[in-house]
Amino acid sequence: MGMLSLLFAAILLLGLMMAYRQKLEKSRNNYQDSFVALKIALSCRHQAVKYVLDAAQLYLLNDHTIEPKLLIACTEAEQALSRAAKSFSSESVAVLSSAEAKLNGLLKEMQPLLDINPLACSDKRLSAQLEMLDAAESDVVVARRAYNRAAERYNQLTNRFPFALCAGCMGYKSSAGLVKFQDNNVTQMSRQLLV
Repeated sequence: MGMLSLLFAAILLLGLMMAYRQKLEKSRNNYQDSFVALKIALSCRHQAVKYVLDAAQLYLLNDHTIEPKLLIACTEAEQALSRAAKSFSSESVAVLSSAEAKLNGLLKEMQPLLDINPLACSDKRLSAQLEMLDAAESDVVVARRAYNRAAERYNQLTNRFPFALCAGCMGYKSSAGLVKFQDNNVTQMSRQLLV
């Protein structure tokens, strides 16, 4: 009778462990899939920034430093995104957040330079590129929020009893990094220029 009870308990424990593993795996896959969507949105944003810079070259002649700074920041953000997509580590996601925040800051610096130039307001090509950037910014906001929600759910699951007991021994790291950078307040740049 005692041996049968031990066997039943072992089978029950094994079943629980498999159920916990499936739930952890599903949660991890969810936040990783959400990161893929964020990666696509950020890649589109980086490309849109380059198109805006190309279209705005004539209007940025008064400030020779903003264009190279933006190109460097965009390249750094692309590299950080590539590293974060490979490792999903908290450190690489923090570097990505920092790079995107730097890019946002430089975009904010560019806005007044375009606002003071009356020709920039009537440039149809620049307006089209700015609209593309606005759309990319909106996509980034949505994708970042979806990723952060999925990562938070994963983090909460791995820290909750009984998952916390078995997550580490099953190879699930305890925390997914959150992408934290301020939303670009320069969104809707094209509408500001068209006013």
